[in-house]
Amino acid sequence: MLKHWTRRAVIACVLAAATTAMAQTDEDPLQDPYVQKTLRAMNDASTWYHPDLFGEYAGVRRYAHHQYKEALRYFEVGAYYADKLSQLSIGLIHLNGEGVRKDPVTAYAWIDLAAERGYPDFVATRDRVLAQLTPEQRDQAQAQRDKLAQKYADAVAKPRMEQQLRIGAAQMTGSHTGFDSGVLHAAMKQNCGVGAVIGGVSVPVAGCGGNDIYAKSRWEPNQYFASRDAQWKATVSVGKLEEAGTAPAKGEPGPTGQR
Repeated sequence: MLKHWTRRAVIACVLAAATTAMAQTDEDPLQDPYVQKTLRAMNDASTWYHPDLFGEYAGVRRYAHHQYKEALRYFEVGAYYADKLSQLSIGLIHLNGEGVRKDPVTAYAWIDLAAERGYPDFVATRDRVLAQLTPEQRDQAQAQRDKLAQKYADAVAKPRMEQQLRIGAAQMTGSHTGFDSGVLHAAMKQNCGVGAVIGGVSVPVAGCGGNDIYAKSRWEPNQYFASRDAQWKATVSVGKLEEAGTAPAKGEPGPTGQR
């Protein structure tokens, strides 16, 4: 059921990565306490000179409350600044007809753009949508994708975001004063710590100082994009598999080291 998976994905992809994976049920994800916690963190997070995060967070918050047209507006901001989750979310909204008419052609165009960095989950979603299109729809979708790429592909969107990061870094005074989301720059609370880790990025609380807001991974473009990509390309290494519950051989140490 593609709709079941994608309906949850807009919220669950980012929020489950930020907190704890949610049970795969038909219940509204908004009722999950971990989702509520992360939505609050998004609301309080500093997005100073990070318009990609601003668009993503504001879009997710509105999507979670079924405010789909408003969510689209904010996701488009994130998409303009190379945020791939925002681009995926736009595609899923068009796929499911949430606040707009169902349009698998437009959906595929956005989702294919979101998958250009090769994130496995995004690629798999794109391929499932592609399998549902007719040959004529595929041609239409490719034409739309090519048009969107002129404004939203990494080749043009990443330089926009890099410019924002460089301008923001240049504005840093070194005084460890607090920052909000871009409206106010004033000394406020100090050393509040990380407000949340969302989308693979440690996000300080708005109005707080501390070392996290000065970290190179927030301002140096290569490090910043690497930290964002790591969330979707992460791999897990496991050690040698052993059968649980097997009694040790005679003379071999048991679980506590006793023989």
